[in-house]
Amino acid sequence: MTKHDIYDEIEGFQVWNYMDCDNDDEGWETWRINVEVKRGSEVVVPVVACDRTYVDRGLAQVAGREVGARLIAGAGL
Repeated sequence: MTKHDIYDEIEGFQVWNYMDCDNDDEGWETWRINVEVKRGSEVVVPVVACDRTYVDRGLAQVAGREVGARLIAGAGL
């Protein structure tokens, strides 16, 4: 399993996207994301596990940003 953790700055928050990738028997990738929102070292939205999967890392990164933006808006931050 491949792990790739990145963050983006959105409205002064760090949106952490914890991505895991599994390869099937034919070599196809399946990416899963978990998203967390922090302000500095303080966690303001705990890790949210997303139920969708993505066929490549780029799509998983974009999805993580979108989920993070929705979490920030939904939390009224």
